[in-house]
Amino acid sequence: MGRRLAVVQAGNGTMGEVDPSTIDSVVADPGSLLWLDIAQPSDDDVTLLRDEFCFHELALEDALRRSQRPKVDEYDGYYFIVLYSASTVDGGQIDTHEVHCFWGKNYVVTLHDDPVIEIEEAIKRWQSSSERRRFGVASQVYSLLDAVIDGYFPVLDAMAERVEDLESRVFESRQPAIREVFEVRKALIGARRVMGPSRDVLNVLTRRDVAIFPSELVPYLADVYDHSIRVIDALDLQRELLSSVIESHLSIVSNRLNETMRTLTALTIGVMVPTLIAGIYGMNFHFMPELEQPWGYPAALGLMAASMVGSFLLFRRVGWL
Repeated sequence: MGRRLAVVQAGNGTMGEVDPSTIDSVVADPGSLLWLDIAQPSDDDVTLLRDEFCFHELALEDALRRSQRPKVDEYDGYYFIVLYSASTVDGGQIDTHEVHCFWGKNYVVTLHDDPVIEIEEAIKRWQSSSERRRFGVASQVYSLLDAVIDGYFPVLDAMAERVEDLESRVFESRQPAIREVFEVRKALIGARRVMGPSRDVLNVLTRRDVAIFPSELVPYLADVYDHSIRVIDALDLQRELLSSVIESHLSIVSNRLNETMRTLTALTIGVMVPTLIAGIYGMNFHFMPELEQPWGYPAALGLMAASMVGSFLLFRRVGWL
């Protein structure tokens, strides 16, 4: 069994942690609010959720199955939502964490495998804001959504710095880490793949007449939706910048190849003329111009040297050498 944390706001406004085994009495009290967080849910946890909350079997099956698409499902008396938080790991990669959430009239239940600091942050926000707590369970859901979406911004800042570093390395280094560029691009695509449906989830909650969201809290939820759009735009921007990095890398490689080919061509032409002269005077014919002159051999060597120097000066002037 994984970690269980149950935080309760009593009817008199006091808050504190309680034993998860006593949540049946908390759920039965309409004046109390419960936040049950379960890390690494086990079969015992599923039994607890089935017995105490009477969740649908399909919802419980989705809660235990990983790699769910972000979504919001409505059941009789409660909702089920799937979201992904994000963090950076060693090497600057983006690591996403799947979060499953149930919420009803006076409770919120979150389930996850990996440690998710956004949930702890959301619980602290909910505990510290008496103004938000007056909205009941809606404040809990808002605190969770707000913390999860806001958690993407530090990740985006780290990725922006890494993309900027890759850009400078492409132009300053003769051996840019093109493989690293593709790794970063893959990480951005993965984050974009989960943020797109997450934005749709927030859009549904903002536009649908959901009973647990009072009209006073809708502007706060719309602000979270706006943050999700900003995250998606930032992800798309970094992907475009990486595409520019790849194009710049290919252009630089092509330019260097052209420069190498020009240099080799100039050297080849410079050596070809002396080789032609040597080949002509190396033919085994008796009657050839200046063949029997005493100055013929030095003249041929001088002609070869002059042709090489002339070729070098010519190609140096046109920028091929």
